[in-house]
Amino acid sequence: MISQSEINPVALILQTRGATSGSVLARELNVSQPTLSRRLAALGSSVERIGARRSSRYALRRDVRNLGSSWPIYRMIESGQASLWGELRSLHGGFRALLRPSAVSSWLETLYPDQLYPGLPFFIQDVRPQGYIGRAIGRRAGPLLGVSTDVRDWSDDDVLAYMLAEGDDLLGDLILGEHALERALRRMDTAEAGAIESRDRAAAFPLRAEAAQRGDQVGSSAGGEQPKFLALVRRPGGISNVLVKFSSADRSPVQRRWMDLLVSEHLAAELLAQRHVPGARTEIVDGGGRRFLEVERFDRVHAFGRRGLLTLGSLEDGALDATSPDWLGASKVLEAAGLLRPKDARRLRWVACFGDLIGNSDMHRGNASFLFGAPPFVPTPAYDMLPMLHAPGAQGELASREFSPRPPMPGVADVWPDAAAAAVEFWARVESDPRISADYRRIAESCGARVAVLQARLG
Repeated sequence: MISQSEINPVALILQTRGATSGSVLARELNVSQPTLSRRLAALGSSVERIGARRSSRYALRRDVRNLGSSWPIYRMIESGQASLWGELRSLHGGFRALLRPSAVSSWLETLYPDQLYPGLPFFIQDVRPQGYIGRAIGRRAGPLLGVSTDVRDWSDDDVLAYMLAEGDDLLGDLILGEHALERALRRMDTAEAGAIESRDRAAAFPLRAEAAQRGDQVGSSAGGEQPKFLALVRRPGGISNVLVKFSSADRSPVQRRWMDLLVSEHLAAELLAQRHVPGARTEIVDGGGRRFLEVERFDRVHAFGRRGLLTLGSLEDGALDATSPDWLGASKVLEAAGLLRPKDARRLRWVACFGDLIGNSDMHRGNASFLFGAPPFVPTPAYDMLPMLHAPGAQGELASREFSPRPPMPGVADVWPDAAAAAVEFWARVESDPRISADYRRIAESCGARVAVLQARLG
């Protein structure tokens, strides 16, 4: 069978160039406009015109494997109801997201007037499987989808295929395709039956941890390398969606350190809340020889409601011409671009300073997020705030790393003193907490003294 591209030279050019103007097509083919129009018409619905008539461009639809070339995009709101938000189309040269009118879509159309994206739209990129859970997804879903078992090798088409097949419980509130939406709605009928009673967590969590280590339980691909699983927990006030980090059941120095760090993360979250800085709600649970840190998900509302998220990395990649070296730089650039309110930019700087002063060496672009709405964006509660400087190395070694926080620079003069006071209090709480090992209490004492020295410079 002869394909359209073999009999229509317009299709050959569009396959190579992507979206192309009519004038360029006519010049490349050395044909008149009427002849070009006939050749475009011969391609039927496989070609689409983008933009106004005089400046219009043409793009060729691209089938992704046997999955077609267009799919509905749904958003599930806080009540658990889903609505059609738009349509994603695959084209040669990228993707096109045609969104229904809203404040969010108006902003996106300002950034991308033709609604064209070089790859999967940036507001979808955060669902790409990653981290500990992502590796489990790759091992299980890779063979089923006919793709690599290493999700780091997945192309945009691989991620798209995964979303269409199993994207019913991804990060945020987006669902792609009718099959995934049906799975999400069916999940509502059975999910509550699997909720863990709050009083039973010490017995149930170890079983979930063992299942996670076998790769039997996956779900939303929260980033990060710390072992974790997802669960529903039934409390007196209702059901909560939680992410649960856990240590190993052995008592090696490496696992003892992870147990210390899980408590430290909990103490940091408590301190943030007491200082009126929104942070993830956490709780420590011990059971089966393991330590668990339960973190309430802020992209979920009770059992079934959802909230949209954008990580700092996705927001910068999609909305700005350049990325920032750290959260401090990002706060200033996002505020200048009107994407953050001054008070929220200030909060991001405060959290960045606090994180630096407690040894959080893992404040990358995926560890700060915003609610996905219309700008200016609202930061989500702070999360993954712990002294990762002291985490065991990739090979399980407990290397001694120097704690050397930044001195109070002029650019953070409005937030550094208060963040430093909070950091001193954090290290004092770690040092005095009976769940922390004697070895790490000594480290906490030393780190607290180092921050106090920096404080003294301010007089």
